[in-house]
Amino acid sequence: MNMFIAVEGIDGSGKSTTVKELERYLKNKGHNVFLTAEPTNMQTGKQIRELLAKKDNESPLVHEMLALMFATDRIEHLREEIRPALKQKKTVVTDRYLFSSIAYQSTRVNYEWIKEINRFAMLPDILVFIDVSIDKALERISNFRHKKELYETREFLEQISSNYKKVISEFEGMMKIVYLDGNVEMDEIYSDIEKKFEGVL
Repeated sequence: MNMFIAVEGIDGSGKSTTVKELERYLKNKGHNVFLTAEPTNMQTGKQIRELLAKKDNESPLVHEMLALMFATDRIEHLREEIRPALKQKKTVVTDRYLFSSIAYQSTRVNYEWIKEINRFAMLPDILVFIDVSIDKALERISNFRHKKELYETREFLEQISSNYKKVISEFEGMMKIVYLDGNVEMDEIYSDIEKKFEGVL
């Protein structure tokens, strides 16, 4: 029993907690779960994290470079982690994937170009999207982060949220899509997963 699940949502959606609760749910259902994330902890992924933490990255060239780095990191991710884990009959859960690249990077770089450079990416069996209000997301970011990253402003979060809706509508029908309520309290996430995943696995 194996499958590939991507968990997506804007910053402050409660994604990290959701991934942990989804892991618990899947294990309770008998799955051998392999957790992973993008950017990865491989060399390109580490360089991406360093770039995202900087404030002086406003030039178009930097954003195009970031997009290419994310695509490179994804190639490594698929080759080194995702495909091997699936071959071992594990259920892979990734915290961010292809859809993040398109939703986030198309705020600064051409939307169709982002899709084009990620054509190689295999689609997950299930896309989990955490739908959260911008106010709730900003509240969480304010409570849990010492400093905001590049995309963590109201303007960008609104753009990214809109981009996610566009991306998901384009991929609808190509995979199962599960929508979770990102406005619930953290201790309610597991029950929301149970309810929304009924009949999906």
